[in-house]
Amino acid sequence: MEDFFSHRTSEMLYEEEDYSQKVYRHHVFNHLSALSGAELDYFGADTAEYEFKVDSIIFKVLEDPDDGYRSMLGAIEYSEDQSSSIFFSSPVARVKIETYRGLVPDSEGEVCKCYRLVDVEDGHVWLEFGTKNTDDYYPYFFFRHNPRST
Repeated sequence: MEDFFSHRTSEMLYEEEDYSQKVYRHHVFNHLSALSGAELDYFGADTAEYEFKVDSIIFKVLEDPDDGYRSMLGAIEYSEDQSSSIFFSSPVARVKIETYRGLVPDSEGEVCKCYRLVDVEDGHVWLEFGTKNTDDYYPYFFFRHNPRST
């Protein structure tokens, strides 16, 4: 799995971050990478908190502010129960985690580097998060949950 995280967010949030925090962030990324391609139960996402739940794990995506005009995908954390977000009690889909690099559909040439949670049955993209406008002067972080239309 490609690594689209800057891994600098934790350094900005925790000025005196110790070695164990860096090891933890690396471990979480490796866990997410290990899930790539596996079929997982998806319980939804909280776009206000940048959190999503697959199987029994809640992942929290962190934005990495570069400066006042730019931001990008920073780092990721996880837990099994430490969240104020509300998720569905039963899975809404079986998904696979994929990386995507390229043009954003239905945009005017906007480019992104992102992760997607894709429905294994019909290809519906339930969740996308990453950095858009990666080839532009002003990249920005995004986290978008795409409920299935009825």
